[in-house]
Amino acid sequence: MSWGAALCIAVALRAIGVAVARKASPEAPWRELVLGSGSWRTPVTIVFVPVAFALAVGLAVGQLWCALPLVPLVLLIAPWFVARRVLIPLGLPRAAYFVAWLSDWTWRADRRGGAALAAAWALCRARKPDAAVEAWVSERIERAAAEPAASSASAVPLRGAGIAAGAMLAAHRGDVEGARALFDSVAGLDERACPGEARRVAAGWLAAEAASRGDWAAVIAHACLGGGRALSLLGAVAARLVGEAPAPGALGLWLRWLVAPRRRATLPLLRRALAAGAGAPRPAPDAPEPCAAKVADSDLWSRAVLLHATLLLRPRGEVSGDDLRRLGGAWDAALEDERAQAELRERALSLGASGPHAALGPVARAVEEDLAAALRAARVPLAEWDDLGATIGRTRRRLRDELLSEVELACDALRRRVDEKRELPALSEWREWTALRAQYEAAAELVGTEFRRLVFPKFHADVCHAAVWLFNTRKERAIANAMFRWLLAEAEALEDARLAGLQRGNVACGV
Repeated sequence: MSWGAALCIAVALRAIGVAVARKASPEAPWRELVLGSGSWRTPVTIVFVPVAFALAVGLAVGQLWCALPLVPLVLLIAPWFVARRVLIPLGLPRAAYFVAWLSDWTWRADRRGGAALAAAWALCRARKPDAAVEAWVSERIERAAAEPAASSASAVPLRGAGIAAGAMLAAHRGDVEGARALFDSVAGLDERACPGEARRVAAGWLAAEAASRGDWAAVIAHACLGGGRALSLLGAVAARLVGEAPAPGALGLWLRWLVAPRRRATLPLLRRALAAGAGAPRPAPDAPEPCAAKVADSDLWSRAVLLHATLLLRPRGEVSGDDLRRLGGAWDAALEDERAQAELRERALSLGASGPHAALGPVARAVEEDLAAALRAARVPLAEWDDLGATIGRTRRRLRDELLSEVELACDALRRRVDEKRELPALSEWREWTALRAQYEAAAELVGTEFRRLVFPKFHADVCHAAVWLFNTRKERAIANAMFRWLLAEAEALEDARLAGLQRGNVACGV
């Protein structure tokens, strides 16, 4: 049998399948008739795969004409493979979009979002991205993520692939913080609303970005969530660098590197991991206390001032909890020192002040403001800097009150917008929620469970109000369900049975 006869038989068999599908479902769209409704992979596997294999064999033995029917068959059988392995690396956004749109098997109900993700990814890989192409990709992402589902029967609500597409476009535009927040939010979606490929793309980007910053603990966390050869290599390198047991050996690293893509680019990373060894990292020697040798032990005031100046001049990322506790203790000792009190009393009398407390009050408040600003800038968790000192205690209360006010104002703004029915595009709604959630979580990390218990009732009421509006009115059920799920987890963590019961009912409404 010739290759042409085999192809004719395949087309005839598919035509019979189309006719049967048309008789069973006269109103079915053309795509379901061409590819088959429901599990369309069965006819593709039975008919097209053997034909494609035969054509590939013919092409290998020199029958060049086999390439002509082979290309559309490959696009039909494995569209995402072609988009992921060929079109995206070549930086062809339009072609990647239309080919990825064919991939029902990979993206399922989020095919439009998956196509937008492919286009945005290809735009990131383009050597000379054009402004017109970027505008075209942005329009496709907005079309995939901003159409209200109630407006037409064909409109699709925002899902995981659409969110990942928005994150990829943000990364292309240089908004790394925004891209990180959007990619990180993909993990909070229900599995029914987020294709597995979108999760893998998000985990891979987050791991690569964390590796570029040297945050190897984050790389390990993302490697545990995702899959793929590149992510497996990054996870192994991170485990080796931080000394996490069981760290892979040299052979395991080499094997992961051999099967991973872009071996030339990852070779320096492999060599660094091999040089680090598989053992646990050696603890760093204790650093001498800053400025301790520059003043006399008895001069508590000068010591506190020098420590304070050193902390303010230090880069944000190098401020630790030990530095803050040391400075708080130094100010406690200086403000309570009897000799300092006597000197201030004499100074106050000479200036006509009422006493030393009038002079110490502004100093103490200035110290607390600087400590609170340093804590917020460095994002030092409460467990690393909290102690029983008076200065640290006052700083904690000041910081707690500031953060409470800020989160409550953000919640008020959200409720006011919902009450006024001021709709945002679905992706912008999701961005607003992720920003509010990040603000809450960052504040809770800084000042602890006390903050969560104080603000969560209001936070829950306003966010739940917005999520119900998104679910019922906007029909954005996937992102509303993610908000319900987060509120449920937080209510359970705070042991609030009433709110947890409410959110269990909301989560059960589905996506």
